Amino acid sequence: MIDMHTHLWPAHQSPDYMADYLKKKKEAGQEISLTGPGLLRSMDHCQIHRAVISVLAFDSQMSNPDLAPLHDYVEAQIDQSQGRLAAFCTVQPFREDTFDTMTSLLEKPCFRGLKLHPNIQCFYADDQRLYPLYQWLEEHRYPVLFHTGGIGLNGIRDCYGAPERIDTIACDFPDLPIIMGHAGRIHYETTAMILRKHPHVYADISTNFGRLAGQEWRQLFNLMETVKLWCGTTEKLLFGSDYPFYLQDVTVSHTRRLEEHLGDSPLLTRGDLNGLLHENAEQFCRKYGIFQDPEP
Repeated sequence: MIDMHTHLWPAHQSPDYMADYLKKKKEAGQEISLTGPGLLRSMDHCQIHRAVISVLAFDSQMSNPDLAPLHDYVEAQIDQSQGRLAAFCTVQPFREDTFDTMTSLLEKPCFRGLKLHPNIQCFYADDQRLYPLYQWLEEHRYPVLFHTGGIGLNGIRDCYGAPERIDTIACDFPDLPIIMGHAGRIHYETTAMILRKHPHVYADISTNFGRLAGQEWRQLFNLMETVKLWCGTTEKLLFGSDYPFYLQDVTVSHTRRLEEHLGDSPLLTRGDLNGLLHENAEQFCRKYGIFQDPEP
C-alpha cells in the first residue's frame, strides 16, 4: 500500500491554525508526530509500505526562500527512511525565482513532483502565468498534485480549488501527469468527468469521509460509484490519507469498511477496493518513477 498524500513540517514552525489543530488532537489523546520516523511508525501500524510527502505552503505570502527550510526538513526525513518516503516540492507561484526554484528542487532525488495548493496560496490553477512550469513538468514527466475541492477552514476561499480548473490545464497539457488531491471534494460528478476525459489525470481519495458517526465511509463509497459509473473503472483513484490532518489508521479503517457494503452496490467489486488499496498508487508510482526502487 502507498499513501500518495501526506505532509510533514518542522513542528516549531507550525502556524497558529496548525498548532491549534495539533493541540486539540493531543487533548483528545492523539499524539501526532511530524517526523519521518513518526510517519513510518504510523505506516507500519497500518501496513502502508511507502508514502509521498507534499511540502505545504502555510499561507499565500510565503516566498520561495521562506519555503526552503520546509524543503530541507522534508529532505532530511526522507534521507532517514530507507527508500520508503519520497516528496513533492512546492513553490510560491508568481515570483521571478519560481521556475528556477522548482527545477533546482526537482534535481534532487527526493523530490519527484510538484504540489500546489490553490486554496491556501490564493490562485487559480489554470492561471497562464504558471504555464511555463506545467510545460517543463510535462516535458520531464513529473506529476503535479493540486488541492482540489473544499478545504473546510474558515477564512480560506475554496473557490480557488474548483476542479473545473484542472480540465483547462489538462486540455492545454495533455501529457502532464496530474493528481487531483482530495478528488475535488465534494464535486464528484466533475471529478469523474475529468478522469474520464483525460488519460493522464488521477485523483487521490484523501479526506473523503463524512462527519456522521458510523457513516463516514459513505462519501468515499459515493465517490467510487460515481467514478465507476462514468469512467467504467476506478483504477485512476489513488489511496491517500492527508496525514497528519487525517490519521492513516482512520483512513484505512474507513476505506476497509467499504468491503462490508459491496453487496449494496451494483457497480463496485472487491477488485475496485483491492485496486484502491494495493494496486492503483503502486502502478502510478512505477509509471512516473516516484521511488528509486520500483518495488514497494
